Amino acid sequence: MKIGKWCSGWVALLVLSWGLYSPGVQAQQTKIGYVSVMRVFESTNEGKAILKRLKTEHQQKQKELDTRMKAFEAKAKQFQQQSAMLKEDVRKERIQVLAKEERELQMLFMQYQGGINKKKAEALGKFEEKVLEVIRIVSKRENLTYVIRQEVLLHGPVKMDLTNQVIREYDKRYSAGKKKGK
Repeated sequence: MKIGKWCSGWVALLVLSWGLYSPGVQAQQTKIGYVSVMRVFESTNEGKAILKRLKTEHQQKQKELDTRMKAFEAKAKQFQQQSAMLKEDVRKERIQVLAKEERELQMLFMQYQGGINKKKAEALGKFEEKVLEVIRIVSKRENLTYVIRQEVLLHGPVKMDLTNQVIREYDKRYSAGKKKGK
């Protein structure tokens, strides 16, 4: 768990507990709901499309890496078979070339992985902004005082889980516009 998520969860719980004991809030009925933002991301039409696009990109990059890795392994195998017959200086030179190639492959893998992780984080950030707007709409409709992330919730009644409502509302608001535009 990242420290940021942990801290934001505890801050939310502290604010929530402070609000529950403040005089103005006690006069009205306090209703608390919760939402799994990750499940919303994985279940909405837009979120599924983003995940599918990222998966396709990952598979393309993986295929390219696999091809390059097989070529490298073939070179390494060929070197092993010939190494006993090579002169010392030629053998050392080929070892250096193979080591350099291996480092380049490792760097390329890390670069691809970092790029995909960055794109996923960016997509999730943009998506989350829209989800927060939808959560406000659903919470207002349900007359909720607070809504917290399920990811920081230790326990809560199932009837207060707004995730499915948020998914439906999100798809209604954001998928309808795309279908009309096609």
